[in-house]
Amino acid sequence: MAVHLDRAPHCVRLVAWGRAGDRWHACITWNQRVSTAAGDDEIGFAAWVPASAVSKPGWSSPVALPRIVLPPDRRAWPAPPGWPAWYAGVWDEGPVPAPAGVQIITGAAWRRR
Repeated sequence: MAVHLDRAPHCVRLVAWGRAGDRWHACITWNQRVSTAAGDDEIGFAAWVPASAVSKPGWSSPVALPRIVLPPDRRAWPAPPGWPAWYAGVWDEGPVPAPAGVQIITGAAWRRR
């Protein structure tokens, strides 16, 4: 389901809800523009964020999503089933964790040229 995230990249997909302790979290995915030693590219990212960080835009269609119980150890929170790309883990705030050697590209693409 398409949702709005309260930080960049803002437009993401919600793929699952997770309950940890007394709080809900949202598992989200998106395609991220990145820069590597080989040049600019796009990588799929997935992460868990606090549920309060996402909201459903009026135009987004509701979808039945899995609800799971998350383990107490946040390092054990799962990536989406079959996720083939970068899983950033838990992303509470600040910049999203990226793979080693990868830098997140921010700003509009047309401004970088």
